Amino acid sequence: MTRSDRDKLVTDNLRLVYYLYEKLTKNKLTRQYKDDIISEGMVGLVKAAKTFDDKRKIKFGTYASRCITNEMLMFIRRMNKQLPHEVSLYDPIGRDEDGHLIFYMDILSTDEESVREQDRIIDAVRNLPKRDREIIDAVMSGFKQKEIAAMMGVKQSTISRRISRIKKELKRNI
Repeated sequence: MTRSDRDKLVTDNLRLVYYLYEKLTKNKLTRQYKDDIISEGMVGLVKAAKTFDDKRKIKFGTYASRCITNEMLMFIRRMNKQLPHEVSLYDPIGRDEDGHLIFYMDILSTDEESVREQDRIIDAVRNLPKRDREIIDAVMSGFKQKEIAAMMGVKQSTISRRISRIKKELKRNI
């Protein structure tokens, strides 16, 4: 395939990039980085034109769609890893039966029963033996069982069994 043939494939299929962008799930990230995502799609289109083999029995549009979508999704994944994940209480999380938006703030409850339940949980954790409290603190801090085991000088299986036992004990006491 000559260079002019590839250039023609690219120019004839520019709208395909915009079409595939529109099919992506829209969220804050994809709206915020729309131009960058479309640029990545253009890169995918050019790659598709360079690697397309017209001897295969597949249409260019089908082949290019995969290449474009892959480039866009790789960019989105990269951005998801790089960006800090902050959550606002006013971010929408869905809709109710009537079609109204539901926000994180709506599902947070501060009624008396919730406060009493939190107090019961805190008391139950305070009544745990010191070693079990340390394990729970480590789990809540985001450490993995293997890391906790290394910190405490025991095997991971021991930590796993203790966590299971602690959960059962907390359920009984709450």
